[in-house]
Amino acid sequence: MEITFLGMNCVRLTSKDLAVLCDPYPKSSGLPEIKLTNDATLLSVPGSDVPTKPGMVIDSPGEYEVKGATITGVPARLHIDAPEDPPKAAAYSVVIDGIRVGYFGNIAAELSGEQIEALGQIDVLVLPVGGHGLTLEPSEAASIISQLEPKLVVPTHYDDGTTKYEMPQDKLDVFLKEVGASPEPQPKLRVTTKDLPLETTITVLQRQGS
Repeated sequence: MEITFLGMNCVRLTSKDLAVLCDPYPKSSGLPEIKLTNDATLLSVPGSDVPTKPGMVIDSPGEYEVKGATITGVPARLHIDAPEDPPKAAAYSVVIDGIRVGYFGNIAAELSGEQIEALGQIDVLVLPVGGHGLTLEPSEAASIISQLEPKLVVPTHYDDGTTKYEMPQDKLDVFLKEVGASPEPQPKLRVTTKDLPLETTITVLQRQGS
């Protein structure tokens, strides 16, 4: 299984015969239009923009199967909502080639026991870290990591000097300092069940063309 970072909170999960796009970015981001063909597109919040070739669009909680991949959408509260507000988003667990990827958008930092159980034991966690009211603060992202104890973590949605955001985002260094990591960026993450580290490891991916 391979993970490619396309920008903002958008990643693409691929295997030999499968491509799953997660949270494609809007045109306002200033990033290239996504023209890749996908078997499924996951939206953490309904109503988001989709690319020209989205495949099956999944934007709500539920159980799904796409070309052998199992996708579980779990109800989640947006990080800006009050605790009593109903869930308006979804957090996803995607199992591809035996690897369970947790994919999160701008959700609240405190996961319930019910959410953690529904997501399952996450191997690779993809989550936004830019903060400033637009998404999770670095400390909140670190809290989710502590709750889920994934083997690998891929941070997204931070200031890369190019992407245009609705409001300023922290640079990646702020999150890396929070979790005490200094990894070397790499183009893609290729992972099998044999590759998973024993302890939680931060993996920084370079933004790739779409």
